[in-house]
Amino acid sequence: MEFYLPYPVFDTHFHALHMKHEGVDLDKILLRSFNDNLVVALDVATNEKHFSWRCKLAKRFVNLYLSAGIHPSSLGQNWPTPAAEFQHRNAMPYAIVDDKKTDWDSRFEKIRAQCIHPAVVAIGETGLDFYRNYSPREHQELAFRYHLELAAETGLPVIVHNRNADERLLDIVGKVACNHGVLHCFSSNWETAKAALDLGYYISFAGNLSYGNADEIRRAALLIPRDRLLIETDSPYLSPVPMRGKANHPGHIGYTLKTLAELRKEDMEKLAESLVENAFMLFGLPGGGGGK
Repeated sequence: MEFYLPYPVFDTHFHALHMKHEGVDLDKILLRSFNDNLVVALDVATNEKHFSWRCKLAKRFVNLYLSAGIHPSSLGQNWPTPAAEFQHRNAMPYAIVDDKKTDWDSRFEKIRAQCIHPAVVAIGETGLDFYRNYSPREHQELAFRYHLELAAETGLPVIVHNRNADERLLDIVGKVACNHGVLHCFSSNWETAKAALDLGYYISFAGNLSYGNADEIRRAALLIPRDRLLIETDSPYLSPVPMRGKANHPGHIGYTLKTLAELRKEDMEKLAESLVENAFMLFGLPGGGGGK
């Protein structure tokens, strides 16, 4: 398995459980990455389940942190079981909760309770996905507001998912007093990025920055101020070129760093330093991480 970590980096978004279900040796990958140049990694939630498993993982790896939240595609439908869903890599197994009869209040109270764990440094991932529409849009919007309000209440930054919902998402963010977060895996245009920056948000780029059809994404990445940039893998998805088509993992994040540095014509090492500093600032971590 290939790794590319030329400089110290912070993977601000990966999904440990999804990697596990891809059949990769998660502990081996994380151990090697942390022993190399992976400074910190953030395991991002897609639902309220499996929290105890994720906490055990964070206990084994001192520089691994967690978020708490429910992905917009995991909100309000009767979805396949994890075993069936994970048989298809392109199925995007976010919606792995059979929650047709689940009490929303109960689910969100679990998220609230999870926020007090010392490994939890963010709320999410939440947001709007009007591309897949796995959950009704009205459910997505209500849940998004809840997450934003919880982030404002707890002081934790919010991790925002956005697919084909630029205008509505920005409208909701602008109406809720939460200006502390990140638009993850950015896939929109500069105008959307600028509006998010004006609201106080960071912008994070993943492997899709290197794809051939990503001109609008690259334009945004070129124009965003360095002190508001982050990078991520979104593992096990969106493997960057030249690893596209293979399961992604945090050890690939150096490729996105390289793409971003070349695009912006910046020194890769200095850019990496700034990206790590930005992530520490957003997630409120002590220098060097490992402060759980």
